[in-house]
Amino acid sequence: MSISPFSARPAPSGGDGSGIGQRRARLALLIATIGIAATLLAYAISPGVRHAVSHATHSVKHAVGNVLDHDAAKRAHRPVPVPPKSTVRPPARSGASGSQTLGTLTLTSQQTTTAAP
Repeated sequence: MSISPFSARPAPSGGDGSGIGQRRARLALLIATIGIAATLLAYAISPGVRHAVSHATHSVKHAVGNVLDHDAAKRAHRPVPVPPKSTVRPPARSGASGSQTLGTLTLTSQQTTTAAP
């Protein structure tokens, strides 16, 4: 006994052999047509969809350009200039009291204790 809810055998064709196949083909064509029409309608109505499509178009153009660019190998071997190291030093910490000045804001780390009654 099969546990599948669907029959594995082909559907009976009745009298002629092309009746079921022709109906399935028409149904598949109808579903594809409705899907394409819905996609075009969403593209026409929604600016968000148009924006996403423009981003996808740009991305595909960039990827195709990278594949077809024969000079990319020559550009890849050029050394990239290294920026000079920064000479700015961080501000020095002040004292052992645990306070640190950040611009005009002073942060302190003090522990508070409560007296027992």
